[in-house]
Amino acid sequence: MDSQELIELTKDLIYHATHFDVPYVKEVYADKFLIVNVDKEGAVETMNKEQLVGFVEGNKHANIAPLSTKTEYHYAVCDGNMGMVVITRELELNGKPSRKFLTVIWEYLSGKWQVVKESSIVRG
Repeated sequence: MDSQELIELTKDLIYHATHFDVPYVKEVYADKFLIVNVDKEGAVETMNKEQLVGFVEGNKHANIAPLSTKTEYHYAVCDGNMGMVVITRELELNGKPSRKFLTVIWEYLSGKWQVVKESSIVRG
């Protein structure tokens, strides 16, 4: 896998996750998945795969409109069975616009690429 293919994989991830595609989310996120979210004040919240799937399922069942897929890609690198994509996402959360800087870590596990870690930092 090269960097451009990793970006395309990330575009698919963003599309399916923002459209609350539960089966896709269950498949693409590794069982050991962990995301670390840091807000403007520096407070940290984490979410594992089970919590993420619950969030996506809750939004799907509530018929929430899909989230924005607007993304700026800054950097991507793939080295063997690991890859990293650095992006900025434009989101609207709880009725408020939000810009988040994310790092997405991919790993080739059990014959497929899966997201194993993410970090998210709110940008101004």
